[in-house]
Amino acid sequence: MATSERLVVRGRREGPAARLPAAPPDHQSQSTNFSSGLWAAILFVSSEFMFFAALFTTYFYLRGRIPHWEPVFGEKPLWQGLPLAITVLLLASSVTMQLAVWAIQKNKLTAAKAWMVATLVLGFTFLGGQAYEYMHLGFLPKDGIFAGVFFLLTGFHGAHVTGGALFIVYCTIRTFKNHFGPQRHLAVEAASIYWHFVDVIWVGLFTTIYIVG
Repeated sequence: MATSERLVVRGRREGPAARLPAAPPDHQSQSTNFSSGLWAAILFVSSEFMFFAALFTTYFYLRGRIPHWEPVFGEKPLWQGLPLAITVLLLASSVTMQLAVWAIQKNKLTAAKAWMVATLVLGFTFLGGQAYEYMHLGFLPKDGIFAGVFFLLTGFHGAHVTGGALFIVYCTIRTFKNHFGPQRHLAVEAASIYWHFVDVIWVGLFTTIYIVG
């Protein structure tokens, strides 16, 4: 049979220049600003925001219903100074995480690794500070409604910070293995969005609990 002759395969005509089927899309590719994977991360964070909105609603509802609402913190110098210090650390970690994303987008992997490690150091220091605060507050969840709500709000937030930090650990390991680049960094960007979210929630918690009371 002549090479120029077209063949009929399963009812379709194919020639020597027939195109091969397109490769399946890579969901970690960043060919557009908002890929399907990035939208999924945004929707997940939105659901988490609704969760914390319910917790804040609970706090303010109880605060408005209880006639003698009064925070029961122990030594005031501790709880005034330590929460502010770890708040600064957490906000700084949000900056370093965003710098890591920008570094990967510019293919500066060495800088990205350094910024991600810095983010982890700041994040785990925040968790250590929160644990230290728990041990020196002078009250437990059973010691009144405020105490219970305090541990509920800060405890859930601490769990989310832990989850975000572990996600960044995973991304950092992959970054050191050179798995990411300017066109492939969805996991890092998703981790960054989640990390910014827990930072914003903490600002709300800090304002509500330690300032408004």
